[in-house]
Formats: sequence, C-alpha cells, structure tokens
Amino acid sequence: MHYSGPGRAIGGVEIVISDHANLLAKIGYEVHLIYGSGGGIEDENIVNHDVPLLSTNNPSIKKNQAEILKKFEETKSFKKLKKKIKNELNKIIPELDVCIIHNIPSMQYNFAATAAINEIVDEGKSKFIFWLHDSILLRREWKEHIRKFPFTLLHYRNQKITYVTPTQFRAEQFAHLQIPYDVPSMKVIPNGVDLEEYIKIDQTTKLLMRKIGISFEDFILLAPVRITPRKNIELAIFVVYELKKMIGSSRSIRLLITGPPDHHAKKLGIDYLDYLRALIGTHGLQENVIFCYTIISHQREFDDDEIKKWSVGDAYNIADLVFIPSKEEGFGLPVIEAGAARKPVFCSRISPFKELIKDDIEGYMFELTEDPKNISFRIHRLLMEDRVENNFNNVLNRFSWEVIIKEKLIPLL
Repeated sequence: MHYSGPGRAIGGVEIVISDHANLLAKIGYEVHLIYGSGGGIEDENIVNHDVPLLSTNNPSIKKNQAEILKKFEETKSFKKLKKKIKNELNKIIPELDVCIIHNIPSMQYNFAATAAINEIVDEGKSKFIFWLHDSILLRREWKEHIRKFPFTLLHYRNQKITYVTPTQFRAEQFAHLQIPYDVPSMKVIPNGVDLEEYIKIDQTTKLLMRKIGISFEDFILLAPVRITPRKNIELAIFVVYELKKMIGSSRSIRLLITGPPDHHAKKLGIDYLDYLRALIGTHGLQENVIFCYTIISHQREFDDDEIKKWSVGDAYNIADLVFIPSKEEGFGLPVIEAGAARKPVFCSRISPFKELIKDDIEGYMFELTEDPKNISFRIHRLLMEDRVENNFNNVLNRFSWEVIIKEKLIPLL
C-alpha cells in the first residue's frame, strides 16, 4: 500500500513496490497493490485496488490536509474522511495475510489515511509491515509541531507491526527520535536492482540517444533523481558549467536528469523546476542540461511495437558517469544502479551514500560545501580511470533483487 501505485506513477518508492510485486508474483505469491493514484501492473498473480482517497492529490484530502495543519485538531471533515478510507480498506485488508505499507505511517501527505490504518491495525488480524523510506519527523521544518495532532498519528505502535527501513543510517535515525516516535528496533532491508535492465545497449537504447540529440562522442553525466530541492540539482548545473569551460570545444558535455517533479509535493516541485530552468538560462546551458522525465520511465513502454518511453536502465547505459549531488536520501538507489550498469558514481558525502560506499561499492564522494570547480576537476581526472568492474560484482552479490527477496523479504513475510 502506498499513496500512489507503480505503473503510471513513477518515483523511488513506486519502483521498490513494483520490483517487490513482480518478483513475489513470479515466485507464486498473490500480491495485492493498494493505491490512490497510478497503478496498472498487469499479472495473473497481481490484484490492483484503486482507493482514490489514498492519493495525496485527491481534492478532498488536499482540502482536509490544509485545514488540520492550520488548526492542529481533529475536525469533523477529518473524521468523515478517516471513516471513508477505513471502510474502503476494510474491504481489502482482512483477506490479506501480510500488509506492507510504505511511508503512509511516517509522512505528512494524508493524515486521514494514516489514522484509518492505525485503527485497522488495532482491530484486524493481518500482520503489518510499516516500510519507512523516510519520515517527516526527521525534518526540522515541523519540529515545533510534532507533539500536536495530527503528527501524534505517526510511527504508530502495535505488536502486530514490524518496522522496516532501507539503510542502517535510517534505522539509527528512527532509533534516536524522541519518545514516543522512536523506533528502537527496525529491520534493515536494502533496495535492489534488476541487473538485466542495466547491462544492455541495443537499437532501442540508441533510439533514445537520437531522441534527445546526443552521441557517443558526448561526455554524458546522468542524474537519475526526482526534481525536488533535496536532490540539489543546482549543484549539478554548476558543475556542468565548470566542466564545459574546462573541456572547451573538444567534447560536448550533457547532463541528463531523468526524474519528474515530485508528485507528492506538486507546487514545490514545479517551482523548483522553474528555478532550475532559470539557472540553466543564466549560465547558457540550454544545450547541455536535458530534462528527460517525459520520455523516461522505470521500464520501457511500447505501443504497437513502437517505443513510447525508455527505461532508467537505458539512461544508465548511455551515461559516462553517474552524478548524485543530493542533500538528503532515504537509501541512495542510484549508487547501486550505477554499479549494476558498470558506471562510475560521483556523489555527495551524506550518510546513506557513505553506508553504501562502505559496503564495498566504490564511489567518488564530495562535500556539499565543496567548490564546483574542484568537483569538476576531479570528474575530468576520473575520465582517465576505470574502477567500476568491482562495483558490478558487489551489486550482483549484495543488491540483486532476487537475492534481497529470497534472503530478506520472504523470511519477514
């Protein structure tokens, strides 16, 4: 269960859910996907449940969110929405042995859904896994309000709940939250990749290059991130500007940004995209920075044998280097994807990345305060080196979805 389902909605959480669902269905599990928007995975072992009131963009939810975050109290409209959501979910959850809920128990996007789930946990017989990629309680902007309703709904406690997070760094963050929001014992299950998606260059991949107007002669940096401020895309733009000056006319440099604006924080995402476009114009990088979210999806999409959207794996295959300047990450999947694609990775020195780099994934790290000129120089020097084969072998052994599902997820179920 998530606010949005894999298929028509694409984000980091949706990708994880998609991989879980497809692999579990392939093994023979009956998988139910419960979501407010998106969805659409077709498989004989996958059942889709569209519950519109789970969506963060549902008009009733958006109106109620604004009301309760202004009043900090349980309003009549909130109680009514909670009851409606609970009634819809009670048509589905009692038939399930295990219900995995992603982020709804820890994020601020739909408190009525959070409250409904808490009550269902208390009343139902199913086993629940709260899979927390992130939590609003880890961020400073709401710190003065976390003792108030509706934040008191978050990180609900019940013996039927098992808490899971993708990194040891996140687990330690949750363990050190103030009571009653602390989660002292969380299972750590990393995200993974389907290796076959990251080791092919075929005619369809070459079509992507023609579509966006690049060639193998270009030096291609890939930023496989969503367009949201915490991804710090402006730093990537500054680095491209410095690299362009450094390389001169000998080789074209392109930065490909694959993710869309954040679909759970739409206005903020669009405002940030406008800011980035203005930055690109100011630095004369219109030909160098390419937003690809209208033509890149998690997997390839065809219509009557004609390619409509390319996969993230295609983008990795045409890249020379993966560049991830994030200020904050829940896991850092692009580091793993870069290893699967046998590409060097250059990333900010933040805790989730440090955890992955320590876990035998080789990478090049920079401080968020480092001068873009210095970062550019290091990238330019990196072009002469090749330290990526070891990454592929470590991803194969540690972060392949087949390994994670078999050794981590199924024992938990």
